[in-house]
Amino acid sequence: DDEKPQHEVTLTKGMLVSKYACTQGLYESVMGKNPSEFKGSTRPVECVSWCDAVLFCNKLSEMEGLEPVYVLPEPFENDNGWSKKVKCNQNANGYRLPTEAEWEYCARGGESHLYSGSNNIDEVAWYSSNSGSEMHPVGQKKANGFGLYDMSGNVWEWVWDSWQREYDSSATDPVYIDTSSPNRVLRGGCWNSFERRTRVSFRYVVNASNR
Repeated sequence: DDEKPQHEVTLTKGMLVSKYACTQGLYESVMGKNPSEFKGSTRPVECVSWCDAVLFCNKLSEMEGLEPVYVLPEPFENDNGWSKKVKCNQNANGYRLPTEAEWEYCARGGESHLYSGSNNIDEVAWYSSNSGSEMHPVGQKKANGFGLYDMSGNVWEWVWDSWQREYDSSATDPVYIDTSSPNRVLRGGCWNSFERRTRVSFRYVVNASNR
């Protein structure tokens, strides 16, 4: 029910998206630490909260001379209370999380598959039946139609939006933020997810401080 109603979404702004999930090597070069359980510089970083993710985006922007997107309370900590105070500067040119609508657009890759890039899950995703109970380096499976990898399986991916139980009807550049709630959306499934959780339409929610 939380995938309904099926509806048309229009995105009016172009975006640049990394072809791979953020690797541990990149994360450590920016943040000076690697919180991951399954270590490996080319594996996706994990055990990262939503709060960690927005802080990473701002620090990477600063390192590359870009304007940070997120306006953070000071001090900013991995706490659900702080997460509700994060603001987004839509005009900044720095790194950011995709909105939920943008994530699904990218994951679908201009195609009509159950998973990101195929109807055959084993072609595109590391999940509970083929992962060997561990995460894998990025880019080993087939890319989707936009040339993006691992958007189904391997590691859950945070988006900017708060959790909304049911979609609104057709919308343009939709984004949903509930400043009274610490809950944020995860998409894509991971290495220990069942098949249905790696579908491009599957939605999941946890607290912003959850690692």
